[in-house]
Amino acid sequence: MKIIKLFFIIMLTLMFFACDSKNSIPYIDSNITTYHKVSSPIEASAFLSRATFGANEEEIKHLLDLGDYDKWFNEQFNAPISYHMDWAHSHAKGVNGIPDLKNNKEDWKRYSDALGYLQRDAWWDIAVNGKDQLRQRVAFALSEILVISRNGPLQNFPDARMSYYDILVKDAFGNFEKLLQDVTYHPAMGRYLSYLGNAKANPDLKSHPDENYAREVMQLFTIGLYKLNTNGTKKKKNGKAITTYTQNDIRQMAKVFTGLSDDNGDFNAEAYFNNFHARTAPMVAFEDMHDASQKNILHGRKVIPSNGDTKTDINAALHILFMHPNIAPFISRQLIQRLVTSNPSPAYIERVAKVFINNGKGVRGDLKAIIKAILLDKEALFSKHNPKTFGKFREPLMYVSHLFRAFHAKNGEHILKQEDTELYKYNSFNFNGTGMMKQEGPLEVLTVFNYFTPDDAPSALKKYGLTAPELEVYGKQGIDDVLMGLITKNEFIYKLFNITAELELHKEKELIHAKKYDELLDRLDLLLTAGNLSKNTRKAIKEYMQKHSTLDDDTLARYTIGLVITSPDYALQR
Repeated sequence: MKIIKLFFIIMLTLMFFACDSKNSIPYIDSNITTYHKVSSPIEASAFLSRATFGANEEEIKHLLDLGDYDKWFNEQFNAPISYHMDWAHSHAKGVNGIPDLKNNKEDWKRYSDALGYLQRDAWWDIAVNGKDQLRQRVAFALSEILVISRNGPLQNFPDARMSYYDILVKDAFGNFEKLLQDVTYHPAMGRYLSYLGNAKANPDLKSHPDENYAREVMQLFTIGLYKLNTNGTKKKKNGKAITTYTQNDIRQMAKVFTGLSDDNGDFNAEAYFNNFHARTAPMVAFEDMHDASQKNILHGRKVIPSNGDTKTDINAALHILFMHPNIAPFISRQLIQRLVTSNPSPAYIERVAKVFINNGKGVRGDLKAIIKAILLDKEALFSKHNPKTFGKFREPLMYVSHLFRAFHAKNGEHILKQEDTELYKYNSFNFNGTGMMKQEGPLEVLTVFNYFTPDDAPSALKKYGLTAPELEVYGKQGIDDVLMGLITKNEFIYKLFNITAELELHKEKELIHAKKYDELLDRLDLLLTAGNLSKNTRKAIKEYMQKHSTLDDDTLARYTIGLVITSPDYALQR
């Protein structure tokens, strides 16, 4: 089946014109308190598209039965946590005489090439089937801000990557300062940004501390390049944006992040990452390698006193960044972009930033409060029709997770191999098609700047001052080929990637068989597009179904789903 390849251009236009003015609703006055009731299945579906890895029929009904977003949040905040390392150790059953992974953790290194695929398999199973959907969705958003990747020095260490991801999972509902500390001390981050084994300056060797993490912890993880107002707009002096730090500040901050290495008892480079514990336990301090001199940072206005030990200095520096006025709008905007809309209004950013600053109980950085503020803001719940720039393009990865969740994909038995050696047996979707999605997989970005940056957009949108970060990973043809291969169970695609995912389409086939095309489109509009399937798209798809009514029920059901999910109405999440 041939799917239109030019929908990329249509989507750009849709960002402006998706809204029919006669159907628009008034913008909610800023003085009205946050709305907490769930009013309709469409509203529930739209909310779940932001707060989970994709809505499905059961969860829409459950949210409606609860009738209140607060009850749903309380359930999610208290749901048992799905850890990726636990999944790996409980699922990877050894074959071919190889012991179960949980009983021989040093095999993480021995079979590191193969276990990189197990990392993906664990992520996909938890993203699709995990009951702690909100926690997992937030953790993925955080992984696109506090970035490490398989591509780089962590390529051969899947256990380090999974352990790091579990830090994001654990801290997703905690405090941002604690998250920042845990990220900083994790050996995966230490190795990825080259401060693991970072020694103080040695005049005899003419060496100086590595500046990599010192730079990125400021530029990407906390405060950004320019001073911001609480609403996310740049502060200016004489018409120019004001920088938050200088190159000298980076040099001073680099001194802070000296003296850490993995927990193997040795600072020597050759000993790095030589066992499972060293790759997954927090880094430890080697005081003789730490620069204990005074550090003056942030234009010299903040001082870290001399004679502090490694952790005292590091925690002091992280606290300074955590207390910086920029961090609230800088992080709030990115989380809004990842969950709700690419172009939040300054007022929206400011409302969330104020919650970051104070959760109402005097606590700064409370991620539970921040996430609720983002998802329950009036701009999130009521702005799908107005303004027209509301919404975000779905990431390619989210297409697949939603497809699997909406149609209850079942996984199958998979034998993990390294070359020709069979290693472990477990059930998975075995979806490893990230190469056709410009490498968008969990922890598989090409650089520390993520798959896209917060200000990315095609030139057609930039000239209007708009961003559309996700479009950077759509590629020349989007993900049509692999997506339609999954939907139609294309033999070539399934064989190419050894995919085991099986979609359940009983209801859809029943409606096709009964020629209840409008009812099927209503169902798909609810599950997939949250009420945003346009009249023109709906009309075109119905005409297609009528014209191809002689196809068997399964084939026509799959083609119909494909037409909806590759449409611009689906691509733009609203």
